Amino acid sequence: MANDLLIYEFRPLYLILDRIGPFQDEPYEIDFTDKEHRPCNFFLMVSKNGSGKTTVLDTMSCLLGLLGQSEPKQYGLEDLDKGEGRAQLDLKLRVYWQGQDHHIVLSILAGHSNSDLSLKVWDAEQLQAHNAANWHRMGFMGRRSGLPLKPLSSHKTDDFIADLLVALQSSSNASPSGFGESTFSYPTTLSFSAYRDIPPISFSDELVQPRSITQPHYWGYKTVHCFSPHNETWNYSLDNLLVWLKWLDDGRFEKARDLVNKQVFEGTGKYLKDVSRDPPEAIIHTGSNDPIHRLDRLSSGEKNLMQLFLRIGAHQTKNTILLIDEFDVHLHIRWQYRLFYALKALAASEDANFTVIATTHSTEILETFVAGLDVDEDRLIKGGHLIKKGMGNDDEE
Repeated sequence: MANDLLIYEFRPLYLILDRIGPFQDEPYEIDFTDKEHRPCNFFLMVSKNGSGKTTVLDTMSCLLGLLGQSEPKQYGLEDLDKGEGRAQLDLKLRVYWQGQDHHIVLSILAGHSNSDLSLKVWDAEQLQAHNAANWHRMGFMGRRSGLPLKPLSSHKTDDFIADLLVALQSSSNASPSGFGESTFSYPTTLSFSAYRDIPPISFSDELVQPRSITQPHYWGYKTVHCFSPHNETWNYSLDNLLVWLKWLDDGRFEKARDLVNKQVFEGTGKYLKDVSRDPPEAIIHTGSNDPIHRLDRLSSGEKNLMQLFLRIGAHQTKNTILLIDEFDVHLHIRWQYRLFYALKALAASEDANFTVIATTHSTEILETFVAGLDVDEDRLIKGGHLIKKGMGNDDEE
């Protein structure tokens, strides 16, 4: 039964892209494992601009999002929806299912094909290298406008896939169990674009729907959350999230406040104090002649960190994949290091399984990361990838 399914580990192994974005000439594989075939939980990607870093993260979000859908009508990625693109994401799972522990490789597939969609077929020897006993696959193919995508035949015959999909889809929108912690074993992916602003809440939106204590749009369990910083409506805002946490009155707001004050404002003289009632919004004390700030008046670096830490704390599960594009953007080098070490601490957490996959342009961070790749750190499995597509041209870094 699906309700007997517990997931102890859920980590990416390989991603193959074919005719997607810059990866047009031949299938391109990214290996998320270390030299001992262990899935990395802290992974950095590097390339020149336009070489495919964002495409990789978007493709992973797209594939992982299929886990939460029973009849998707589109993938949400242009080269899969309108082109000839194909993709396959292989994951390592440790699960308790049907009364036993299982070590499994799960492949999620998507794209246009008239027959078998698999870009990589796992044999017994490959499974053994990853201490897995079984290979399961799921996914969707084709693109008939207005109609659901065609599921792979394994949807109908694979009991594990059926139970997994039932478990994930039946948990959709379930309330998170706590800020900075969760009792959910089901996996979630939190995807952050390189643009992590906190825009002012739209005046026109407030005329249509005045601010109130309202459940935030980003609330409840989903297999993938792709956070949009461009939306200016109240329901999407961090202010709404903080007001909602305060209204719940179960300690989650206090945990959010303490985390933000430590990870974002420590040493700055600023701090998140509380939320106000009229208008409902967060109260940031600055310690200056202008003692109170709104979130949208913070610096770009502070907004970047607020978006990351508040969204992660509110939506993490026992198995969380963080996809962060240009994690260092808008950050002073001191804050780059602060975030770098905070993400490493998440990946090394003893209370949950975090996988951090991030891209960066910071030469200082890269030098630190490369220098420490072969240094053993407790609970950290580190890896990286240089995307070589387009590296021979004169594109600007």
